[in-house]
This record gives sequence, structure tokens and C-alpha cells, in this order.
Amino acid sequence: MMNPDVVIYDKGRSLGGRVSGKSKDSFSYDFGATMFRDIMEVHWLGGETKYSIIEIWKSKHIQLQVKPIYDGSHFYPINGMAEIVSAMIGNVKPIQRQILKKIEVAGEETWNLEFENSETKESNTVCSHSVILTLPIPQILEIFERSEKNSKIQSWIDFLEPFNDYRKTLVSYFYWDQWKPDWKSLGLDPFSIIPITTSLDRGSDWEYQSWESLKYPNEFKEGSALLVQFGAIFSESHFEDWMEENKKPKAKYEEYFIQELKTKFGAPPPNIIWNHRWKYAQAQLPLLGREGPLQLDGANFEEWKKLCKETRITILGDWLFGSKIERIVGGIYFLNHNALL
Repeated sequence: MMNPDVVIYDKGRSLGGRVSGKSKDSFSYDFGATMFRDIMEVHWLGGETKYSIIEIWKSKHIQLQVKPIYDGSHFYPINGMAEIVSAMIGNVKPIQRQILKKIEVAGEETWNLEFENSETKESNTVCSHSVILTLPIPQILEIFERSEKNSKIQSWIDFLEPFNDYRKTLVSYFYWDQWKPDWKSLGLDPFSIIPITTSLDRGSDWEYQSWESLKYPNEFKEGSALLVQFGAIFSESHFEDWMEENKKPKAKYEEYFIQELKTKFGAPPPNIIWNHRWKYAQAQLPLLGREGPLQLDGANFEEWKKLCKETRITILGDWLFGSKIERIVGGIYFLNHNALL
């Protein structure tokens, strides 16, 4: 699906982003998005069109083995959500650990991009006719502030400011090598044709819970694993001192987890606790809408297209599409298919 002529500079050590996964010994788990909805809708030119994400991948010869989860419209790759990224990138090999420091005019038709390797601190400058940025808006604005100002960059700064609103999200992963909960008491059925493995209680501290061991049962013969994404207020309150450098929780949070897991699930202390935090987890004011069809008939979308064309800088991300995986994948496909990207 990725054009082989594209060169990707990625700030991470490995691929993933919103669909990040992690491996530990013989098991793996997702700690970003845990599933996707197959059908997405687009509202454009007064009409509404539906797309199947799975059919989009098939049309691009992208092979992903998926299983249904939660209901008949949601799925996940059997090898983990991160496989979505590797499958879509194809043979393009990203250059990892590259932090974009500046973007400046090199000539009438080109941009100079200055990168720094996060490990070696070595700098590298790349010249390109066109640029696609997929960072969160706060990080893009920081790059623009470090760069030499010109009218094109200033136009993007002015345009992005109203959409610069994100929520933090804290994440914890708990693993037991010899314990499983009473699934029925949790309203979960691992033996169902389409197993329900998640629960959502909006606004609560333990807002979203995903039993990863039910998604990947072959890797969890005796034990179990739970991913928790904490609510907005809890995440904001505890963000700064959430974990040690090795991703282990601070002692006070470890005690809190052990007590809460015992209260909620009758669980013994986990064998592994792994913490993570997303500073820019979800854009709160996506240009094309947060839920429902992508709204392409608005004045803001027309202004976005105009800026992309005039500046030769295209800025994508959940601030544009919303945080759902199907909105991002389907949205990019629709824009490209209709020559809007």
C-alpha cells in the first residue's frame, strides 16, 4: 500500500504508534488500539459512502489474518495490531530513531528537513519536494518554532492552533503465569464464536479493560493478561510520576494495583506489571469529526486541502481523522483514491 518511492523517517525505535505492541518471552500484547471496526463512512459532496477496511487491504494486496472480536463488525490481526503497520508499509524500510528538529525552505520548490538520531545525537539533513508529517500537533508546532519562519509555516501554525487539544492516557499491563479470573463473573466468554474480551466504563479510573490473553489464547496456556487504559482525570492526575525508567510502576502504584486487582477480580499479585503513558493519546477536536462519518464537506477541510497544495506540506494524524484505526486507514485511502491527498 505504501508507495515504494516514499522515504519514512520514524522517531520511534520500532514501528507501531497507535497500534503499538510489545513482546515478552513467548507472549505478546497490544498496548495502544486493541481492535478496529471494519466499516467506516465518509460524508462528501452531500452523499455518504461506506468502506470496508478489510476489503481496502485486499484491493491493495495486503494480507492480514484477522479474527472477529467483541461483535461481528470489529476485528484484530492474529499476530497483533502492530502487524497493520508492517503490512501496509510493505517493502519500504523506515529509518528509525529520527527526530525532526527543523523544516526550512531550501528553494522555491524544496524543503530542508533536519533530523537528529535519538541514540547517537548525530544530525542529518534531507532535501525533499514534498513532506508528510504525522506527529501530534504540539510536536509539529515545536518543530515549526525551531525553524526559520516563513509565510507557509506560519499559515500552518495559524491553521493548527484551534485543533491543538489532546488528552493524556496512562496504560498498565498485568500478567499472571498461573492465574485466570472467573470469566463468567466478568461477563466474558472465551469460548464464544466472537469472544467479548473488553469492557468500557467511560469516565471511570479503570476506563477501558482488555483481556489480551483471550485475544491470543495460544500464548497463554495457564495464565492470563490484562491491559488497562485509565480515564482522562486519573491519567492527568498521575501522569508525571507514573513509572520508573524501566517501565515498572512506582512503589505506591504497585501497591495500588495489587489492591485494586484483588478487589475487582479476586486476583493475586501479578507476576509482571508494565506501565506506559501517552502524552498525546487522543486529539479531542478532530477536523473531520470524532465519531460517525468523516465530514469532508466543511470549510476547514477545504482550507486543509489548500494548505497542503500551496505549502507542499501535508499534515495527517488523529487531529484530522479522529483516533479510530478505521477512520485513519479508511480516510487516507479515500483521500488518495479521490485525488484529495
